[in-house]
Amino acid sequence: MRILIAAVVLAMLAGCATSPVPSGKARPAPSERVSGYQKPVPGGSSLIVTRDTGFTGGGCFATVFLNGAPVAKLDTGEKAVFQVPPGEWLLGAALDGSGLCATNPERMEISVVLSQGQQKKFRVFLPAGGGSISVQPSSF
Repeated sequence: MRILIAAVVLAMLAGCATSPVPSGKARPAPSERVSGYQKPVPGGSSLIVTRDTGFTGGGCFATVFLNGAPVAKLDTGEKAVFQVPPGEWLLGAALDGSGLCATNPERMEISVVLSQGQQKKFRVFLPAGGGSISVQPSSF
């Protein structure tokens, strides 16, 4: 019986995993939830940040940060495109809200280095079985 219960719990957790969304199929986040780096920069680069779809964290917005400043709030299946000067950037994300949304760390960040004219894609997601929000490079 314990094995059956464990198998059901594991199956439920696996069902809660998020799924990557190709940036071309993701919905653009509404402009009222995107607040920075929206104008083209001469000789600039671009960051495309897409949030996975799925049940886990679906009731919370994911706040996206560039160099520590909040620049967007993404719902599941949404993306935001940021026009930035080339160089090193800190790209971060955190769940926004109260209740279970507030149980994650303040922010998870990664370092991104962009060359002139370069475009890089990233995904924001929550891993299966719980855990903290994550930001990773993506080819989607």
